[in-house]
Amino acid sequence: MPLVPLDDANRATLDGIANSVYTRSGLAGMAAAVWIGDQAWQSTYGVGDLTTQAAYPADGYVRIASITKSFTGTAVLQLVDEGALKLTDVLESFVPGIAYGDTITIAQLLGMKSGIYDFTGNARFLEEFNANPTMVWSPDQTVEIIKANQPAFAPGGQLQYCDSNFFLLGMILEKVGGQTTSEVITERVISRLGLTGTSYPTDAAMPEPHPTAYFPGGDTSDGSKPFDNTANPPRVADEVNPAVSGAAGAMISTLADLRAWGRELAGGSLLKPETQALRLQYTRFPDAQINVGYGLGCEVFNDFVGHNGAIIGYSTVVMSNPKADVTIAAVANESTNFSTPTSDFVYGVIKQLYPDQWK
Repeated sequence: MPLVPLDDANRATLDGIANSVYTRSGLAGMAAAVWIGDQAWQSTYGVGDLTTQAAYPADGYVRIASITKSFTGTAVLQLVDEGALKLTDVLESFVPGIAYGDTITIAQLLGMKSGIYDFTGNARFLEEFNANPTMVWSPDQTVEIIKANQPAFAPGGQLQYCDSNFFLLGMILEKVGGQTTSEVITERVISRLGLTGTSYPTDAAMPEPHPTAYFPGGDTSDGSKPFDNTANPPRVADEVNPAVSGAAGAMISTLADLRAWGRELAGGSLLKPETQALRLQYTRFPDAQINVGYGLGCEVFNDFVGHNGAIIGYSTVVMSNPKADVTIAAVANESTNFSTPTSDFVYGVIKQLYPDQWK
């Protein structure tokens, strides 16, 4: 497949897409990049700090939120490759007492088909977390919320995105790996790939440098609404307790490292070829207008593979297509737990530069 050239016309197109996403979303700041072969386009928009009006730092650290799931999924699949886990192993063997736990498999947790109640959708939890992102939290509290609520459906019957699946997979990683989730993912994934800007933090602080993180003001119940930082000033949310999101969303990275991670997620050098192929087998999201779905710890959109993320303070996304030798990523410093405006950049790029994939 011939590479799409990053000529002046396409660079202008990319700038137009990114600037449009930034303007429409109301984000404080954003950085976006596209790498095709040995060529690169990268630009920043808005500010890294609303008070000082400092420029957005293109190399700054950000919380990558649910992109963490793809790291967790990789570590789990490594244990499967080594025979320490089976995709058919059931949840009850590791975390007892959850409804259908004797039939929910590792594969169903990875593929968002467990039917387990999503703890991050719990109104009381969300109210407390939004009010205090550094709140003390333990895995037992997550499990209590799951147990106290009815499953969404019987295991395997449907596909539904759910943070609980990967929080529980983190607990399983600890039991099987004999280390903390942070240690398992650092040793098995981050260190092996030399991702020097990536970490699974154990405290609420952000490494320097980083853009100031903002939680938008006003009504944030609708994740599709643009932010209005003038009418509804956001609050600073630099510190977030990683124990709250756990293996579903705790990690930190950089735009440059997301490039490397996107390529790994699509290429699978850390997994056996047959396991990588299994990871990329996906089920289309219900009611999706385009052919996007979920594999085993990754989002798949035709030949593009990646993940997006949203957590208080940051919105992130990366997708890669090995056939076209392209990786697309964007990061921003304002978000609720559910707003993903950066994904609009990726989809805009695919639609404009790779129209054959827009289906």
